[in-house]
Amino acid sequence: MGLTKKTKIFLGLLVALAFCLYVYILTQFSIDNIGMFLFWAVLAVVVESLLIPMPNNTVGVSVGYAINIATIIIGGPLLATTTAGLGFLLRAPKIEGRGYVHIFNLPPHKSLFNVSQSIIVTAIMSLLYLSLGGKIGEFALFTTILVILIGVIINTSIISAFISISNELEFVDTWISNIKGFSPSALAVGTIGIIIALAYIGYGYGAVILFFGPLLLARYSFKLYIEMRNLYLSTIQALNKTVEAKDPYTSGHANRVEKFAVDLAKAYHLPFESIQNLKTASILHDIGKIGIHDEILNKASRLTQEEYQEIMRHPAIGAEIISKVNFLSDITTIVRHHHERYDGKGYPDGLSGEDIPIEAAILTIADSYDAMTSDRPYRKAMTPEEALSELQNNAGTQFHPDLVKVFVSIIDH
Repeated sequence: MGLTKKTKIFLGLLVALAFCLYVYILTQFSIDNIGMFLFWAVLAVVVESLLIPMPNNTVGVSVGYAINIATIIIGGPLLATTTAGLGFLLRAPKIEGRGYVHIFNLPPHKSLFNVSQSIIVTAIMSLLYLSLGGKIGEFALFTTILVILIGVIINTSIISAFISISNELEFVDTWISNIKGFSPSALAVGTIGIIIALAYIGYGYGAVILFFGPLLLARYSFKLYIEMRNLYLSTIQALNKTVEAKDPYTSGHANRVEKFAVDLAKAYHLPFESIQNLKTASILHDIGKIGIHDEILNKASRLTQEEYQEIMRHPAIGAEIISKVNFLSDITTIVRHHHERYDGKGYPDGLSGEDIPIEAAILTIADSYDAMTSDRPYRKAMTPEEALSELQNNAGTQFHPDLVKVFVSIIDH
């Protein structure tokens, strides 16, 4: 998918700002020790090459922030900014399914973003370090802590702005989600950067190599966390496959519902965290069907009243299953209420209007639209136009009226 016009403009501004900052630093500061420069440059490239991919393989977590902090303290703006930029430019992390990813097989816009972001963040941090009283080659505790905090804010702000512009999300919500997720690890890695700087000032290159161990330990901790998240996602997919195995007519249904629900949530400007919860809930919204008899799920004719009553149990069953899994607890209410109606005639709890969680109301529309536009054992699929008309006819009764308007507009677009 190509970049939007707004994303291109934002990226262009980032590149321009990075260029201006680097030219300014290049004219104001120097690197007198080439050996020192090469040492830290190689270290930066190595650390950035130890990138830990996130589950979607589109972004990753590195511990390069520690090297940024260390070089700001011991070498000043030019050393720090140059090594930070080279670290991103020359890194070659190994990513499962893609092999080694480097500048020659990475989309140009990603390389531009990564390098520009690193230069901007490191340049501002290093200039602030000096303006707040810090001196090159000397450690200033309060100043360094303040710079680390500011660096986290700037870094997450740039990433959040890029994500929000590219995906049409609210910046503040995206930033809050990112700052909550990355601040603890960034602060911990920044502290290791202080230790590395002190080791170099006191004992030289050998001590830096020695204290490289804690940095690798921090990376290992991140790696375990990401692997745990991958395990969570694998569990979600396995649960989804379980449902599809019981009800073959819903094969692919959850993935289509996820797309419709996320598109609607973005258009309705839901917070970033709510959209993430909605993604998971969409995949698992029918998990409760594993508690329904196969003969009812696979019945080729219309259901009797008793059979329909049995089917109506699946949201509550699904919510009960999910509530027992800690990392899925945030989506329990979405799954439980995705068959509520705006007029209060839905199930399992008969909620109405704004009492229905907005994520559940979005899921209701996405689920209903895909069900109407898919073949079922007892009827042929509606056309998209017929399904949209059905949504509009039932807006304010079965469906949230404002959400229906937005959904129709994005499907018709």
